[in-house]
Amino acid sequence: MRLSCGLKQRRQPSDIAKHIGPVRNSVDAIVVFATPSLSAHNRSRLIGQGVPFVVPGNQLYIPDLTMDLREHFRALKQRRAGGLSPAAQAVLFNHLLRHDENTTIPSLIAARLRYSAMSIGRAFDDLVASGVAHTEKHGKERHIQFKAEGRQLFEAARDLLRSPVRSVKFVRGDHFRVPLKQAGESALAELTDLARPSIRTFAIAASGWKAIAQTSGLAKTSRDQADFIIETWSYDPAALSDTNTVDPLSLYAQFRDHRDERVAMAAEQLLENIPW
Repeated sequence: MRLSCGLKQRRQPSDIAKHIGPVRNSVDAIVVFATPSLSAHNRSRLIGQGVPFVVPGNQLYIPDLTMDLREHFRALKQRRAGGLSPAAQAVLFNHLLRHDENTTIPSLIAARLRYSAMSIGRAFDDLVASGVAHTEKHGKERHIQFKAEGRQLFEAARDLLRSPVRSVKFVRGDHFRVPLKQAGESALAELTDLARPSIRTFAIAASGWKAIAQTSGLAKTSRDQADFIIETWSYDPAALSDTNTVDPLSLYAQFRDHRDERVAMAAEQLLENIPW
């Protein structure tokens, strides 16, 4: 027997286990929870409570039949192929993190995110095409209006998110010469319960790497010889964060499908710590 849960009826693993129990006791059958998607965090919680589940075409766990978890990444590849552009994702994250309903026109958003107004205009088009926003003309100005707010907006856009990381460089030199945001697993450890990695990671906009490397005397090297790691991002990480780490939504987009269960669960923890 299959117990289904739609996307609009999200349940906690504890709730699912509580509902499956009585059904198991009343029928002579194996009861399996079916859902179209499942985060790494909730997957681990369901396994810990012994709840059989299936995500069609992706994951399967039925211990009563000695059928263990299998995971495929077709959905991830499809998501990245049709995801948001870097500028559109930056606009979305800026709105979710800063809650500034007055910043809705391309020129103001462009100044904050360090894009051209034309690039932000194209980002508006992308967000409209994705179905999470619409735009209105007030005089000569084009304003963006999102169709939902907070966690509801994030959930509507979740499958469109892409990792902002374009490349990873092992670097020798002094990173204190230029202010850099902590990134990667260093930032994830700073913001969650994940253990700190042995080498620190920082992020910069991909367009700024060459200039920073030259002016600060940074040089690429091997992993064993590196003083730290530099991630180059498809948008400027400093534009979305006012702290010493990159923003949590970009971190989530980077690590949500990580092969290491501990890292993927830490990414889910990021969402619980955001004041939606």
